[in-house]
Amino acid sequence: MNAPSVPPPASTAVAPEARAGSFRLYRHVVIGLAIALLAPFTALAWPFALLTGAVIGQDNVDRQRGISQSAGVKIVRVLAVTGGVLAMMFFGAIIGGFIALPIVGLAAISERAAADADPTDRIVARLILIVLPVLAYAALIATGANVSIRFGS
Repeated sequence: MNAPSVPPPASTAVAPEARAGSFRLYRHVVIGLAIALLAPFTALAWPFALLTGAVIGQDNVDRQRGISQSAGVKIVRVLAVTGGVLAMMFFGAIIGGFIALPIVGLAAISERAAADADPTDRIVARLILIVLPVLAYAALIATGANVSIRFGS
């Protein structure tokens, strides 16, 4: 006799529509505004802080998901974080580099918050973090603020 047929188990993969619900745009806008407030005080260290934070955040996401990385990827990430911190210190004239450290943390938080979103949403989150500080600099220049960054004497 044939056993009654049992339907196959439902797939454990999350549908893109359900996954997209986890993306909250306001989180990234708030983080972007906080970065925009800090960016003018860092001289030119903030872009490197964003990149460093993105690398750290992506590494945290990979670890949480249990994705093992090859030795080459680990070395590249260590070099990226090291180079990012050194660039922050150089382009921030040391003090601006230290002021940019919270930007690293904010960028890492944003990367973790966008981890479960669609690739397009992750790109939007990263663009928000880049565009808002640029707009802050543009607003400062438009209002006549003196934005002068000098190296050397």
